[in-house]
Amino acid sequence: MNAFVERYWARALKITRQYETGEFAFADLTGMGEEFAASFAEEISELPEPTRNATTTAMEAKLHQAMTASDTSENASQALGELLVSINRTPIY
Repeated sequence: MNAFVERYWARALKITRQYETGEFAFADLTGMGEEFAASFAEEISELPEPTRNATTTAMEAKLHQAMTASDTSENASQALGELLVSINRTPIY
């Protein structure tokens, strides 16, 4: 579980840095958040339910903690928040 969360944390940091440096706009961030969440959901779908729930909770906690840290810039906080919301969003397909 920890390796899984760390791998997605690295992805979240990469997306955050790209948004923070202006490599893409908020509309693009939303799309990247959806891709991030879809990939996350697909990978955890194969885990047993207790592990899946614990992994999701750990990822959410990591994103929330970084988003609310006092040294996090406004853009970074916005990016992390969008990724957090994306993980919890129920897709309508």
